[in-house]
Amino acid sequence: MLGSVVGGIGAWHLLKDRASRGARVMFSMAMWMAALVAPSQIFAGDLHGLNTLDYQPAKIAAMEGNYETHAGAPLILFGIPDDEAEVTRYQIAIPKLGSLILTHHMDGEVKGLKAFPKDRRPPAEIVFWSFRLMVGIGFAMLGIGLWSLLRRLQKNRLYEDRMLHRAALLMAPSGFVAVLAGWITTEVGRQPYTVYGLLTTAESAAPIAAPAVATSLVAFIIVYFFVFGSGTFYILRLCGKSPDSVDPGIQGPSHAAGITPGPALKANEQEA
Repeated sequence: MLGSVVGGIGAWHLLKDRASRGARVMFSMAMWMAALVAPSQIFAGDLHGLNTLDYQPAKIAAMEGNYETHAGAPLILFGIPDDEAEVTRYQIAIPKLGSLILTHHMDGEVKGLKAFPKDRRPPAEIVFWSFRLMVGIGFAMLGIGLWSLLRRLQKNRLYEDRMLHRAALLMAPSGFVAVLAGWITTEVGRQPYTVYGLLTTAESAAPIAAPAVATSLVAFIIVYFFVFGSGTFYILRLCGKSPDSVDPGIQGPSHAAGITPGPALKANEQEA
């Protein structure tokens, strides 16, 4: 998440001054992170998917947009899930790839949403799209990391490719968007449960009157608006400054603190 921000800021300054040493360091570090960390994130996501298939299969069915149980399930790239009709309309799918990813077998069985009672299913429309947004950003990060590796190999054109810099600048907020999309996938995909299979959200809701909840919610909104608003404004101001600039008000010490006995010792040695 922070790597995309650092990369975007470095790219912004490189677009203004390619020779900026600080911007080059920022951009290079962020691109190394994109090239090395993004593949590990995708691998970890695959492991997490296997775990979710075992313990929250309805969430996986909603994420994949599958209503029917399949042996050799397709991977639905795009489509419009319709919970009322229990079908994903206008789907573009790759046969058997869904089972291969989720079970690591071409003909592995993947349960569809119809295998669960209607009141025990998450809303597929939200989970389907939030999951694709998260995954799409992950692969975009991988793509920009590989792009940067290619430019490093081409006589170090990493700092000369303005298209790469613009792409990195556009990707600056992508980490935050991916985190939010993943959070929505996790929380909405677990519905109607607070504790999956044990406690529903309706059962765990506290009997508090709506006005009391509204009052605290409004208070939180006001406080966080000013705290995060002022913090964001301050950070953006700092990001706009060149990383090579030095605050003239900050100066190093003009002399070392304490007494330096060096000259006296040297004089004594000469007399001896």
